Amino acid sequence: IYLVGMTNDLLFNRIVGYEHGLYTPGSVFPSGQGQAWGKVCPQFTPFGIVRGNVNHDNARFGLYVDSQYPRNLDRDENGFVRAGCSEFTADGKDNGVNPANV
Repeated sequence: IYLVGMTNDLLFNRIVGYEHGLYTPGSVFPSGQGQAWGKVCPQFTPFGIVRGNVNHDNARFGLYVDSQYPRNLDRDENGFVRAGCSEFTADGKDNGVNPANV
């Protein structure tokens, strides 16, 4: 599964015999791709629900989350980011999500 929209839920998938079972390359396209370019920050998007997945006999990784650092994002109804991609908030507080999923 090649996943750029990290907030998608990943439920009960079976992945066998690929290069990477579940690959989330958020830092490869830090400003998004296509129509979402400049409106998202995939590397900093919180994960959705990840449950019940089985990855086996893949060439390299069953789960490869690249460099994901989920942050508190303010998004519109289409999922585009209005604010929150920065490492710190305006008042200097850490902007990281805890826990790293929503």
